[in-house]
Amino acid sequence: MSADNRQSVKCSVVFLLDKENANFKTFYESVVNICSSRQDSFEVIIVANGTGGFLRELLEEELQAGKLKAIEMDSRTSKAICMKSVLKESSGQYILAFGSYQQLTAKSVENMLDTLDGETDIISPWRQNRFDPFFYKLQSNIFNAIIRRVAGSTLHDLSCNVSVFKREVLEQTDLYGNMYRFLPIYAAQKGFKCKEVKCEHYKEHGEPRSAKAGFYYLSVYMNRIIDMFTLYFNTSFAKKPLRFFMALGLSFFLIGLFIIAYIFIQKAVGHPMGNRPSLLLSNLFMVIGVQIASAGLLGEILVFIHGRKKKEYVIDKII
Repeated sequence: MSADNRQSVKCSVVFLLDKENANFKTFYESVVNICSSRQDSFEVIIVANGTGGFLRELLEEELQAGKLKAIEMDSRTSKAICMKSVLKESSGQYILAFGSYQQLTAKSVENMLDTLDGETDIISPWRQNRFDPFFYKLQSNIFNAIIRRVAGSTLHDLSCNVSVFKREVLEQTDLYGNMYRFLPIYAAQKGFKCKEVKCEHYKEHGEPRSAKAGFYYLSVYMNRIIDMFTLYFNTSFAKKPLRFFMALGLSFFLIGLFIIAYIFIQKAVGHPMGNRPSLLLSNLFMVIGVQIASAGLLGEILVFIHGRKKKEYVIDKII
């Protein structure tokens, strides 16, 4: 059933449950209490991203009573795909999104909801006085500092899984893979107005994630590097790929040209030119440079043909 045929509510509360958290039920109930204390109507949607069995066992009564809607993914997938499924099943005018763990206090969540007004499209939290271990905070600060540099952003805490945004933000912003965490940046590039709000970090009892050392598998760090490179390319060269690939290809070509010029200079002063590995290396660099530049030209043609169909801006208002 499409959103147009459903009764619209003010807020869609979304949990992207991709990890089995023993404190999730308490977390879920605290968010429901926050929304119930407000005057706005709301709905609750939980996306079980590879955690369907855990969710049914933990919230069986709530599911049977119809107090919430659950979307179960057959296999673990990206958060961008999860949010696309949320768009089809939700009807809220704005979306309050959480992850598997509680990261903000109830007061901070209420403050974020109060901050969302007619002039703001998306709220991004900035956790203060974090309880995470030192190394976790260090790598998070480095990650966010690089993102600010790469994307020209002013946001400080894109590692937080909580956000509040109007429905139009998700509808008009193209996301894929792991790009959901960069939603505020992509939305701002589209013309949506983003605001950062300082929030209190929530400290879970028992054995929370923040009690871990903060180390990840090597694949996680590799994915982070790829994500940052993807963000840089999408925000700077998505509509003009030829500039990126031409600059890269020209660099390789000039290196090869410099090597072959050096060889010819040595040939001029009497050194033999044949059977030199550097001669093959120069040719290799020059060929690679031409190939990279050709890929940029192909990308530019594709953007010209298909990119014109995509809306690149959001009209704030017509005066």
